Amino acid sequence: MQRFLDSARVVAIRSRTRLPLILGAILLSAGCSTLAPSDEATSKAGAIAEPAAAAVEAADPASTPVAETGKASTRPRWTGRDEAAAPGDLWERIRNGFAMPELDTTLVAQKERFYLSRPDYLQRMFARGGRYLFHIVEEIEKRGMPTELALLPFVESAMNPVALSHAQAAGLWQFIPSTGRAYNLDQNWWVDNRRDVVKSTQAALEYLQKIYAMHGDDWFLALASYNWGEGAVGRAIRNNKARGLPTDYLSLRMPAETRHYVPKLIALKHIVLRADELGVALPELPNQPYFVTIEKTRPIDLELAARFAGMSVQEFVALNPAHNRPVISASRNNQIKLPADRVDAFIDAVERHGRENRAFATWQPYTMKPGDTLESLARRSGITVAALREANGLKAGRKILAGTRILSPHLGAVDGSAIESFDGPRIYELVERPAVYHVVRPRDSLTSIARRYRTTVASLRQLNGLKKAVAPRGARLLVRPASAQTMLTNENGQRRVVAQSDEPRVMRAVLREEVVVPAAERPKKPAARSTRAARSQASSRAAAAPKAAAKKPVASGNARPAAKSGARPAATPRKLPGAAPLRTGDKPATPARRAGKRT
Repeated sequence: MQRFLDSARVVAIRSRTRLPLILGAILLSAGCSTLAPSDEATSKAGAIAEPAAAAVEAADPASTPVAETGKASTRPRWTGRDEAAAPGDLWERIRNGFAMPELDTTLVAQKERFYLSRPDYLQRMFARGGRYLFHIVEEIEKRGMPTELALLPFVESAMNPVALSHAQAAGLWQFIPSTGRAYNLDQNWWVDNRRDVVKSTQAALEYLQKIYAMHGDDWFLALASYNWGEGAVGRAIRNNKARGLPTDYLSLRMPAETRHYVPKLIALKHIVLRADELGVALPELPNQPYFVTIEKTRPIDLELAARFAGMSVQEFVALNPAHNRPVISASRNNQIKLPADRVDAFIDAVERHGRENRAFATWQPYTMKPGDTLESLARRSGITVAALREANGLKAGRKILAGTRILSPHLGAVDGSAIESFDGPRIYELVERPAVYHVVRPRDSLTSIARRYRTTVASLRQLNGLKKAVAPRGARLLVRPASAQTMLTNENGQRRVVAQSDEPRVMRAVLREEVVVPAAERPKKPAARSTRAARSQASSRAAAAPKAAAKKPVASGNARPAAKSGARPAATPRKLPGAAPLRTGDKPATPARRAGKRT
């Protein structure tokens, strides 16, 4: 407990009106080092991933060609604002920092109409942004950048920190995985710092500064690069130069999404600038920090931290969206963001909890034993199976086996250090694959079938008992037999087979499904006798056979025609329950096949 408080620091995001904080805390801003991306893999997907936002974007006629009446106007670069002017309203502060030139295209007016026709959508975005805008504006002004960039997360993610696009771009600023790693945004089982508001904002502004300088201090080209990739924009500029064409944003050939990207930002700028005139009610945002940051050195349950702060889990996650697990590991991410007015209550609750000698982290590593299931483990822990799966990133339907190591809540005494040494789950699961069949069509050959299913002709012939390399038309060929595998997924998400059991269902009769009798129901083979004893018994039976035949009377009325010399009596085929009917060309099943014997 004392260790938690002694090392705790309250970090206020830089403010002119320095917020009085507890514990004589040092005021500073969180940082993130720069690592320049190496190629155009730093291109970004700007799709809005929140369901409501995605629906709105789907209705946006972004692909409709619109006549463009001019090029971007020029204006002296903005170099900063008067530090003495400190408006009490954050929206006014943002307006004072607008410095980008106007974009002379009818697309801007089109995007204004698009947003204004959806007032509920605008209100949701602005309300969400109230938590993060102060910090974003602070970071932008610290770098001397125009405050239009504070509106960019509205375009990128609808200001939703957990937004995820189809291209796996995540967070307010929609970093794809490779660009996130290039800017030191950790992505692992515990955290995804692309969703961390402070760290992703710093990374995004550093990247924007880089591509702004790359394109000759042109913000429109920098924004196009942020959306499309600096490599793609660079090629478009070179192509225009080679053809003797202008190289400004409106003159480049680019995808529709990028063509409409900057007009969306300028349209939002106009709405914020003329909100009263346009009838848009902006939410009240005071010009002061919304959240502060607690640094800690021990793990704590996410739900417990939310309760200490007097917040719902949903509200807590809105400020701490980078955490992937129900317990916050101090060694992976040692920061908790809280509303500025909740810090005192949080520290008081931490002190009470410590005095009562209660655990701060009840989620602990647990290795499943034989007989354990997720259902029984969830029942003992007092949570639902769905919650246990979600806590460990397990999809529904996975058959988890003994030996699996996961996180589970413990009701008794716990060891906080066990969380710090837990790199991630080790999952043993049973993966059952059903048999795969293919019905031969007129133009199919064994070669084409093998190529389609990535197998070999030899395998198809062996599985189906084919003597010739010909695929009988209409036949149902076994392509892959049913199998069961034990898969191990390690801490890094790598999967490998650790055990495998195959049951090849070899079809001797190609056009008939084989009836497989379970092993327990198969007739037992008689015990093998010695070769000499068997040979002696066979000789005795052969010698006694003529005498027995001479003494045996013939039953009247039931006599059958005598078989020709050397001929064997024909066996009448029987249809087994559940067996497929015989078709043209099928051979009757032998007694061995009827018993389920594999040959």
